[in-house]
Amino acid sequence: MTVDEFLERLTDAIEAESPLRPGQALDSAAVWDSLAVLAVVDLFDEIGADADLDTIGRAVTTDDLVALAGGALS
Repeated sequence: MTVDEFLERLTDAIEAESPLRPGQALDSAAVWDSLAVLAVVDLFDEIGADADLDTIGRAVTTDDLVALAGGALS
């Protein structure tokens, strides 16, 4: 999965109002709350990325989540 594809899936997962961009603050695009974090945990499971709930919850930008997804992205 490419970074662009990941951002598209992330946009859907957290129900952002507009497409997410690299470096974008998560709280500027959608409500970054516990439900959004759980949705991202589910997305990480689907793509085979390994990150725990607390680490994902501390993410501030889309770049943070891209970095956490690491090897699951190309």
